[in-house]
Amino acid sequence: MRTIVCMLAVVLAASAQDKQDPKRVELEMTPATRAAIDKGLDLLARRLQRNGSYEGSAPVATSALCGLAFLASGSTYDRGPYSDKIRKCTDFIVKSGGRTGFITEANSGVMGGSGMHGHGFATLFLAEVSGTIGDADVQERVKDALTKAVRNIEGTQNQYGGWNSSPDKNQNDDGSGAVAVMQITAMRAARNAGIEVDKKSVEKAGQYILKITSNDGWTQYNIHNAHGGRGSSALTGAGMAIINALGLHESPKYKKGIANVMSSAPFLSKGQADGGWQSWYHYAAFYCTLAIFQNGGSEWRTWWAGVRDDILKKQSTDGSWAGSYGSYGPLWSAFACLTLEMPYRYLPMYAEGGKGRDGN
Repeated sequence: MRTIVCMLAVVLAASAQDKQDPKRVELEMTPATRAAIDKGLDLLARRLQRNGSYEGSAPVATSALCGLAFLASGSTYDRGPYSDKIRKCTDFIVKSGGRTGFITEANSGVMGGSGMHGHGFATLFLAEVSGTIGDADVQERVKDALTKAVRNIEGTQNQYGGWNSSPDKNQNDDGSGAVAVMQITAMRAARNAGIEVDKKSVEKAGQYILKITSNDGWTQYNIHNAHGGRGSSALTGAGMAIINALGLHESPKYKKGIANVMSSAPFLSKGQADGGWQSWYHYAAFYCTLAIFQNGGSEWRTWWAGVRDDILKKQSTDGSWAGSYGSYGPLWSAFACLTLEMPYRYLPMYAEGGKGRDGN
């Protein structure tokens, strides 16, 4: 049985690379882009601490995102230049999972508070890394932590179909659409990794995203702002990525949302960037790029050239990218790397979606 599990992990790791079209990747990935990614990943590797965590106010979220960035470059738990870093991130995330399945800093004895945002990122990382692990015992521990994390997500879903900023379903939807986006992304990834996921929970979450997206195609902060005016580009990009991923892209809100994302990007229009781009640039860049990537078509070709060059201009000489909100350490650099790595198409989450066009 151990041999079968190890062989399966190798097959899963190789299958992501087999999905690449070398000619398409070559067109999208300039030498400058590859160099920026390598420099950014080397920075993340240097800043990783011995226990698998990072400095900053959200170690769980940061380790998960940095681990995803290492995976997105083509390295796996067992192979590649960043495999040892992926193993450290995995160990830290697993240790941060408690009896209830909530992945939080308190369980691993480090300072910080990633909340449900971090739990979603951590669950996503465990789902993406699980198929690349050759050691059956390690894979079993990761699968156990992943299963408990998914049960926590299902058990903390609030009455509206979203999630709160803490694992308490009785709060009055105090979390933002961003919290819901992370839990949905994590559940989908876990299901693809072979974990049983409550279908009703996913459906309810999809309806929640549609409800908090206005008829004009702007995803709002939470259910209490569902009928508000213009929303944040960052949340709208995340909302469109989820609507597409759940196969709800036939909704007229989706087409309008994609148009909103395209028209509000500061590197594509002469208009002033909204709060989403101003305060949450790298979050906005990642989710908006994911949404347009899965939408594909001419929008993707226009978008990619713009966002790629804009991110490259913002990289510091040491390989890092700065954020304008919070003391999150390397978290923003991880987001920047993940955005630039999208055309590699290594992560399973990059190859999903209702349209399934991933850049085509």
